[in-house]
Amino acid sequence: MAQADGLGLAEELILLMLNEETGYLEMVPGWDFACVMAGAVIAGLSLEGRIDTDLESLRLLDATPTGDELLDPTLAEIAKSKQSSNAQYWIERIAASGAEEIVNTSLGRLVQTGILDYESGGFWTLSREVSRSHSYSSGDGTTQLEAKARILNLLVVDSIPDPRDAILVGLMHACDGFRLVLPPEEYEESLRRIETLTQLDLVGRSVYLSVRESAYRPLTRSVTPAKPIPKMGVLDVWRQRDFRAGNIPKALHGIYEEFGSVVEVPMRMDGKRTVAILGVEANQWVNRQGRFYLRSKDYIRGLEEVFGASRTMPGMDGPEHHRMRKSLRSAYSRASLAARLPELIHHCKEGVGRWQEGDLLRASATFQNLISSQVSHLGMGVDSSAYADELVAYEHRALITHVMGALPKFMLKTPKMRRARHHIPRMIRAIHASHTPAQRAGLEPDIADAILKLHESDPQLLPETDLAFPFVAAMVASIYLGSALAFAVYAMVSDPEVHEGVRREADALFGNGREPGAEDFNLASMDVTHRLFLESERMYPVIPWQFRTVMNRCEINGFELPAETQLMVCQTATHYSPEHFPEPEKFDIDRYLPERQEQATPGAYAPYGLGTHTCLGHRWVELQMPVNLLLIAHHLKLEIEPANYRLGINPFPTSAPNRKLKLRVAEVRNPV
Repeated sequence: MAQADGLGLAEELILLMLNEETGYLEMVPGWDFACVMAGAVIAGLSLEGRIDTDLESLRLLDATPTGDELLDPTLAEIAKSKQSSNAQYWIERIAASGAEEIVNTSLGRLVQTGILDYESGGFWTLSREVSRSHSYSSGDGTTQLEAKARILNLLVVDSIPDPRDAILVGLMHACDGFRLVLPPEEYEESLRRIETLTQLDLVGRSVYLSVRESAYRPLTRSVTPAKPIPKMGVLDVWRQRDFRAGNIPKALHGIYEEFGSVVEVPMRMDGKRTVAILGVEANQWVNRQGRFYLRSKDYIRGLEEVFGASRTMPGMDGPEHHRMRKSLRSAYSRASLAARLPELIHHCKEGVGRWQEGDLLRASATFQNLISSQVSHLGMGVDSSAYADELVAYEHRALITHVMGALPKFMLKTPKMRRARHHIPRMIRAIHASHTPAQRAGLEPDIADAILKLHESDPQLLPETDLAFPFVAAMVASIYLGSALAFAVYAMVSDPEVHEGVRREADALFGNGREPGAEDFNLASMDVTHRLFLESERMYPVIPWQFRTVMNRCEINGFELPAETQLMVCQTATHYSPEHFPEPEKFDIDRYLPERQEQATPGAYAPYGLGTHTCLGHRWVELQMPVNLLLIAHHLKLEIEPANYRLGINPFPTSAPNRKLKLRVAEVRNPV
């Protein structure tokens, strides 16, 4: 029996398990879920007429490939096998080695066919058309009812289902999936019908029982005791010279090489031990499964309280976090910034135009101020230049005291900080005043518009008491972006060949008084500049690690982490891995050429974080930063002062060039 609708059982199971509110699958990844996905492959081969299975045995009927990349590898293994085995044996074989690939391939297919939309951070949602109609066009041109609508309807309508749907009911029941997708009362009312449907088809019943047995009494799976987590001492940390130099990613890679992917570090947070996870496999685990096991609230709570907030996007997880990201994603997108490109160019030129020949610029402070001006205008629709320095200083101190814990909390209450704090309500009043319907008429929406719109439409999700934090958070971002720009300018000026390449691209875009449009800023026109920024983000990521709390006991690479473990996710340790980035200490923008693509390994390149908390505005940043680099290169010739300066890094609260890095304006090439 061919799959006329074009979707396999695995894809349909994904649709059944998908929670539209949270944007991810209901079931926590693990052995049970792996067995269910493996059962979908076995049942799929039976529906295709390649095998026959009953309660006792599994027999090969036809070894001809189906043309389905999910089914054919298992079919080939069955065809080669000389021993007589049952469905449970093969389900466990697939679950142990290929379940993750089944899920990833199924999700990819659903996105490719337009049934699901993928969102940054690892969220999936039904596409707008499918969400509205609960149906999609099948491979033969007919309309097919979406799996969840079809199967849940089957539970309340007394009719005999298609064998395929009976199998889906059995697979869901085998892992208690209906208990997850139905409210408790509905589940209890539907249980008898579910059990009846599970028994209707012989193949479905066989697979159902095999999955249940594999999940609860596996034939082939042995339980391996968790490995003891190695411990670092204070001296082990001190031996890492790169820590002392402020190069956190390189130091983290050194720890990974010495201790492995999971290590307890000599740091206690809230009196609890802290465990660091490092390496590509750890990064991939966070991307795939972190949402089920990790929460972010704990480390950000102190910063929220400083601004009087209780519910913020960085501190949210699960459905609320997904809803807020979904509501704000368009405001933080590249398209949003591209629509306002003339404004970005204007504000960048305004800042660059103040620098005159002979000026000596302190890199970090200069570029943080440049970016904070752009963010306040483009993101918040206000001019905060009169108090931006004090506001950024307060935000900087808040990060150090309440996130990093590097200073005592009273340091946020010094007279200078108290005066700076008064600028927060000043900025908020300015934002409200500039975002009335009359003031915004005819203007492109900005981030403040999106925040205020979310508050108006859902005041429970984003109450008035929590409005200050997202406004201020946008300004906090200017610290990160300013540091990133300072690193990138340093890298550009340090390499004459790269510098010349950026100048050529800049002059082609802006020369002879040209005013380029958004379509002019593409990967062809700013190839060198784009690769320069990618490499700068690899070598000098401004957020080299993140903190999380383990909320459900989990296992990473054979190491067990109990609930309430404080976790340091060291996502950028991979940036200095020779395995993924040969000669990692060399600044080499050619790593990102199509023939090399060294960043392509999932989890190897992670300057924007991992998983559900991946930076929402990273696509915005990947346009804003190159535009700034291009305008700086077009208008100015900069030199490092002193000429023999070696980059020093200040690692707290986020990585930035130290105060000794200065840039001299050697020449104004093209006056603004």
